[in-house]
Amino acid sequence: MDVLTKEKLSDKKAKEAMKEKKSLRIPPQSKEAEKLVLGMMFSSVNALNAAADSLQPEDFYFKEHQIVFQVLQEAYRNDRPADIHLVSEELKRREKLKEVGGILALSEIAQYAGTSAHIEEYVGIVKDKAVLRRMIQTAGEMEKKAHQEPSDVSSFLDECQAKLYTISQEKSSKDGFLLRDILSGVRATTKLPFLKELQDRQEEYLTKGPNEAHLTGLPTHYVDLDKMINGLCPSQLLILAARPSMGKTALALNIAQNVAFRTKEAVGIFSLEMNAEELLHRLICSESEVESEKIKAGSLTGNEYQRVVAAVNEMQKHTVIIDDQPGLKISDLRTRARRMKEMYNIKLLVIDYLQLLSGPKANYNSENRQNEISEISRMLKNLARELNIPVVCLSQLSRKVEERQGHRPMLSDLRESGSIEQDADIVMFLFRREYYNPQDKPGTAELIIAKNRHGKVGDVQLVYRKSLALFQNYVATANESALANQYNPSFQAFQPK
Repeated sequence: MDVLTKEKLSDKKAKEAMKEKKSLRIPPQSKEAEKLVLGMMFSSVNALNAAADSLQPEDFYFKEHQIVFQVLQEAYRNDRPADIHLVSEELKRREKLKEVGGILALSEIAQYAGTSAHIEEYVGIVKDKAVLRRMIQTAGEMEKKAHQEPSDVSSFLDECQAKLYTISQEKSSKDGFLLRDILSGVRATTKLPFLKELQDRQEEYLTKGPNEAHLTGLPTHYVDLDKMINGLCPSQLLILAARPSMGKTALALNIAQNVAFRTKEAVGIFSLEMNAEELLHRLICSESEVESEKIKAGSLTGNEYQRVVAAVNEMQKHTVIIDDQPGLKISDLRTRARRMKEMYNIKLLVIDYLQLLSGPKANYNSENRQNEISEISRMLKNLARELNIPVVCLSQLSRKVEERQGHRPMLSDLRESGSIEQDADIVMFLFRREYYNPQDKPGTAELIIAKNRHGKVGDVQLVYRKSLALFQNYVATANESALANQYNPSFQAFQPK
């Protein structure tokens, strides 16, 4: 074979390779699936409803399909019929009929109409292709910025992960929501019209007994606390603050185990202070109600051993994820929290504790620690909204509490930043009088609700069993009940569950 022939073959291969490369660069799309969705929307009201609810115009790759879908979606939202003739008239009015290919193009789309029973499948194909295109676009933006070598790599990594997480959640609207869309159920979380949802709540309320809690959030199973804060509601940031050794970690763990073992929802825990085995030991103690020292020493009676076995077997049936990586940056925590949400669909996140987290930037120092804490609390609130779950974050209090007569904490005691108070939806202080005076109400604790953005503030009485690291509902004695009834006839003692 001569040199000229070899060069021609080489050029031919190069051209074929270039052609193949170009073909691979065509963004993911399915023209047939897009036509089938639009065709079924023309022919079936059910298909019109399903597609208009699930898709947005930008989910279509072809411009002419975006225009047709937009007209169909607006017809659905305005409760108007949408056949091929009405759509063509509307397109003509908007001077876009030629842009979509004229009446012949609409007729061709209408011929693609299949059975509306398969509309979800074709909607899924269109949606998947759109997600892939967004991923390609986002990856390109990330690659471009990475080549610029940003100074703060951790923040850039968190930004990239946040974008990918947003895509994974398939958030369809970036321009806000119309109020009527939420009220009608089109953009509501429950997908139900508001009045229908309200009727369901009324029926549920009437079905329950008068003594049952009517909560919209996750129950903590601390009766008085649930009544005051309406349970742990999605997107809320709850700060649980106390001085060291007050039992804030124990209370946070008790709330987590109540949600996991009684409400049977997955819970994520970030422990920056204690390792996973220490937390597990505490959980076993409080769940089995066997003293910590006995479990450590192995000095158990037969009954205590059986209680530990039963507790361990029960705990294995539920999902609690513990991340005990020390020295986490807030950006790393957010990344790991998103992963927990994706893998286990956690409904509650507990963080122990805020002051052990590092800020997103590497150049913080002791002089601007307040700014760092402000940034951390803001990002925690954003995380709660992003994951749509309650986030319970523990926090230390300043030493000003020790200098005050009575040692009762207040909002100004939140350590290192007033922005914690600003960002939090609920701020709770744990206060045990016996910590300062062993004779002052031993075995009890007060949970002070100092801020509640959506409800009442006040105090909740709890029982604290220190040997078990266990908080329980407080039961008023007969004398206390009588005294309370004397001044407030409506007072009723509540029983632990």
